[in-house]
Amino acid sequence: MPYGRGRRGHRTEGLIVLRWLKELDEPLRGNKMKAELLKAGTRHLRLKPFVVLGVVLGVLYGLCMGLFAVLSRATPCWPQLLASAVKVPALFFLTLVVTFPSLYVFSALLGVRLGPGDTLRLLVAAIAVNLAVLASFGPITGFFTLSTTSYYFMKALNVAFFTVAGFIGLAFLLKALERLEEAQRPREEPRASGEAGAAAPAPPPPPAPWPPRPPEAPRAREVFRVWLILYALVGAQMGWILRPFILDPKLEFVWFRGREANIFTDLLRTLAKLLSGQ
Repeated sequence: MPYGRGRRGHRTEGLIVLRWLKELDEPLRGNKMKAELLKAGTRHLRLKPFVVLGVVLGVLYGLCMGLFAVLSRATPCWPQLLASAVKVPALFFLTLVVTFPSLYVFSALLGVRLGPGDTLRLLVAAIAVNLAVLASFGPITGFFTLSTTSYYFMKALNVAFFTVAGFIGLAFLLKALERLEEAQRPREEPRASGEAGAAAPAPPPPPAPWPPRPPEAPRAREVFRVWLILYALVGAQMGWILRPFILDPKLEFVWFRGREANIFTDLLRTLAKLLSGQ
């Protein structure tokens, strides 16, 4: 009996994992962003699977990053493997904590009908998509870790992967906000053709002397443009605060570096070192 219960328990856990993976696969394919689902808000986006899978995917990519500190040194630095695995998911969720109030307030001011729960679910879903894309780059990171000893190349490569994954995650959020606004926008009922008192159709307007102006961007896009800048700046600086993610072979392991310069100065220095052949 205990053996049977153990088998049933493992089978149940396996089914839960498969169901959660399906929960993540559906946003990747756009199935969670259909208008008929968004009319009722974002309750169909379940927080728990996205949070758990986001953490797991972040840990997996962090292990791929930390592997460089194990293979590129005469004495492998195993603590960096653990540090990178913890820091990658922490980077995304700490950025969420800092930027969540601003997105909610901007949405409220501009009339996008999102409650705190709806806003949180959208952001967590976007982070899960972001981390899924990032984790898909893990084998590539591992491959270059095995084939090069250039610290600056690995650093620039990971920055590029984070940037690409970030753009995809934010594009998902933008599309979700636009579709949510469109789904919740009230629609005018068409008037019956035989309705009494119906006004005669107005004559067509005269041609404009200038080309017509393009339609204004959806309100969700206006919110996103402002918030995107804030999110990118906070995320970049959060990564700078949590560094190192990839340990320089010339330096000793520490969990965090001291406050100095900024992420943009460091990126320019990294590119200069890389172009000089280091």
